[in-house]
Amino acid sequence: MAKNVGKSKKIVTPQKYTITSITYSLCGLTILGILILTVVTSIQVGGFLREELRLRIGDVVTMMAKKLDGDLHKKIQTIDDNKTEEFEKLKHDLGEMRANGTEIANAYTMRKLDTGEVAFIVDASEKDQSATGEIYPSESVTETLAESLNATPETNKPYIEYETSKDDWGVWLSAFAPIFTSSGKLDGIVGIDVSANSIRKHQLQYIITIVTASLIVILITLPFVFRLMNFIRTMTADLERANKDFRRLLDNSGQGFLSFGTDLIIDNEYSLACETMLGQMPVGKNAAEVFFPDDKTKAELFRSIISSVLNEKDEFVRENMLSLLPAEIQQNDLVLKAEYKILEDEKFMVILTDITQEKRMAAMLEKERLHLELIVLAVSDSRNFFDTIEGFREFLAQLPKELSITTTPHTLAKMLYREIHTYKGLLSQFSFPTTPKFLHIVESQLSELLALGDALTAKQIADVILSENLSKPFEDDLAIISKTLGDDFLENGESVVLSCRQALQMEKLAVRLLRGESIDTSVAEIRAFLNEISKLRKVSFRDILMGFNGVVQQAAERMDKEVLPIIVKGGADIWIDPHNYQAFLRSLVHVFRNAVVHGIEHPEARWEVEKEEAGKITCYVAIVEGVIKLTITDDGAGINLDALREKIIATGIYSAKEVQARSNDEVAKFIFMDNFSTQQEITELAGRGIGLSAVQNETQKIGGNVIVKTVAGQGTQFIFTLPLQQDDSNEGFQPCQQEN
Repeated sequence: MAKNVGKSKKIVTPQKYTITSITYSLCGLTILGILILTVVTSIQVGGFLREELRLRIGDVVTMMAKKLDGDLHKKIQTIDDNKTEEFEKLKHDLGEMRANGTEIANAYTMRKLDTGEVAFIVDASEKDQSATGEIYPSESVTETLAESLNATPETNKPYIEYETSKDDWGVWLSAFAPIFTSSGKLDGIVGIDVSANSIRKHQLQYIITIVTASLIVILITLPFVFRLMNFIRTMTADLERANKDFRRLLDNSGQGFLSFGTDLIIDNEYSLACETMLGQMPVGKNAAEVFFPDDKTKAELFRSIISSVLNEKDEFVRENMLSLLPAEIQQNDLVLKAEYKILEDEKFMVILTDITQEKRMAAMLEKERLHLELIVLAVSDSRNFFDTIEGFREFLAQLPKELSITTTPHTLAKMLYREIHTYKGLLSQFSFPTTPKFLHIVESQLSELLALGDALTAKQIADVILSENLSKPFEDDLAIISKTLGDDFLENGESVVLSCRQALQMEKLAVRLLRGESIDTSVAEIRAFLNEISKLRKVSFRDILMGFNGVVQQAAERMDKEVLPIIVKGGADIWIDPHNYQAFLRSLVHVFRNAVVHGIEHPEARWEVEKEEAGKITCYVAIVEGVIKLTITDDGAGINLDALREKIIATGIYSAKEVQARSNDEVAKFIFMDNFSTQQEITELAGRGIGLSAVQNETQKIGGNVIVKTVAGQGTQFIFTLPLQQDDSNEGFQPCQQEN
């Protein structure tokens, strides 16, 4: 029986790629990569060496040029000068500098002759020294050498060859630097050469070192690579994926995120926006120095608060302490908003937001708002506006005369101090953007001068208060109005407004007079019309006082207080020529401003003592026995008489016993003294102690007087008695009784 024997099938097993095979492959690729990197590095090392050498010889030749005396070098003109001490000194100095350099073969100086040829002057080369006046081969003069021989003080720099060049003595890498005399004239150049053989020797040494180091690295790392490759690959992939997702989130947020520990050293992980915002890579740097590079005080405060936060256990207190850190950081032209968070493991995170554009826009809008406010106030209250600017112009015009008067410098300084203080307040009332700030600075300077006492000189006052210095910001502010309203507005000045009816009546009257007709002023209609015309340039006392409402609201806004519009009772039928009371009326700005700054309380404080949240200033005007009685009352906290008594004692005016014997009204009078203020801080609004002194001074100048009464917690009254000018403009009115 025969058997059929079949052939067995060969089973092919698919090739499996194990972790080991992958690891070996990666190891092989790593080694190959190292070898390729070695070769590439070796190829590039020549360029790197040459660039490094160029920078080095550039520094050396610059140093040589600085050390060589250009005036001394100028004296070496011919071969005969080689015997002089100057030549020997230059050659010795040049040779010593060459010897101290690294592998510098040649060091020499050259000069461009009138013929255009280049000649050696001093040669301190190691070999083949050239004599003075020996002409350098023209075919060997490179562009770099030619450029150095045409250098100027403005283009003073080292001139370095980009490639080696060949001349009659060999192949060199050269550098040149100009030599200038003390007068700034170019007298030649100093040059140094490094031989090409020296460069090639270093190249070979670097290549051998790189290859040897690469082989050592391969041998050392190979065993570890096999074991760690798989683990590293897996962990790296996971970590990179997480980092990529996280970085993508941060980089696209438009904000800067960074963190640091107790040492303030910024961590590696931060958002890309930080580099743009901070102008540098912040990693590894001290956060205080990165945030405040030019402000040591803020940097130290930052360190102190961060340290204190870490030592504080109460979380609520820690959050409050963080709020003391700067909320804004200035970085060059950028303004960054900074938010601070406490992380785990005593880490801090800072979130930065670029708010530069917001700040610029806000500043621009605020500037435009102030300009608009100035324009609106100038138009709506033109009478007081022109009265103020004309008064200030007159003050500036009179300055040279006042500075030349024979009064004592101290008296002169006090007078000018009052004037400046008053005009600062008046111009602030009309929202002048620049002049009040400048006047505030002048005020501070005058205050310092007043402290000199009898040592003060008129020249010191003149140096501070030159009219030219005061005129510039004033005219700049007025230019804002001219630009918007036109030059005619300022040139025409204060205008008088006629109604259509008055204009027609005046026209008829003019026609009759031109015809030669006589005018019977006893006719009621004509007499009434003439009375109206006689009052056109005058203003009621009520309107004058209402004009101070702007300064009241302005001060209230800056002090975060609420004040109702000024209330005026009486005065509507008391017509005066404002120019006769001009200086006094200007000084009243201090009374109204002080009522807001010192008298009326903040809304919270008023609410606690059961007052209306908005303060109130009331003016009472009446004519009593032929004089004007003006009372300005506020419902604030009143004058702090205890603080006033302490100030009187501290200044040595009275002893504690004498002060206690004085009545409240007597003590209150001290607020009219020069430089007498209980406020500790000096601001643009108050604190000088000069405003009320100016008020009393101007009141007395027109023959009036002022007294002050105050009740703690209820308010303060300023009571003025002013002379009344008797004329026809007040004819027929019935005096109002003063209200109490």
